[in-house]
Amino acid sequence: MKFNDLLLGLLVIAGGVGIYVSALDFTPIPGQAYGAETMPRAIAFLAIGVGLFLSARAVMRAERVPRLSLADWAHSPRSLASLALTVALVVAYIVFSENIGFVPMALIVMVTLMLALGARLIVAVPAAIIAAVVIQEAFGGLLLVPLPPASILGFQW
Repeated sequence: MKFNDLLLGLLVIAGGVGIYVSALDFTPIPGQAYGAETMPRAIAFLAIGVGLFLSARAVMRAERVPRLSLADWAHSPRSLASLALTVALVVAYIVFSENIGFVPMALIVMVTLMLALGARLIVAVPAAIIAAVVIQEAFGGLLLVPLPPASILGFQW
């Protein structure tokens, strides 16, 4: 899917405004000069600036490009099925990860996607295991992002 710069700029501005508005509800951290809202607000201002730049450039060039055009892959039934599978797996992760846990759901999602996109099982399973463990350790251990534990399986990662 291809957007012209004006439409893309307006979408980026809307996203930046959305990020800024959502960061208004973040609570301050006691004893800190900067709160939890600092980075989201900085990203929001950056997004709004980029969106304004894209929009202004499109207006100054007086672009006559179609607002939206589909890429060649969008006409392929196989590509559309892969896109639908990807969206379905993301929704499944959102729905089931709290009960099943991050690592098992990540394995299910990644192996399913790799197999659907043509990878062999002997490659997909080890790659998914390594990726799930690295993501768990990076986000759960290093960045302290609370990922869903494997509660149904009876252990904490």
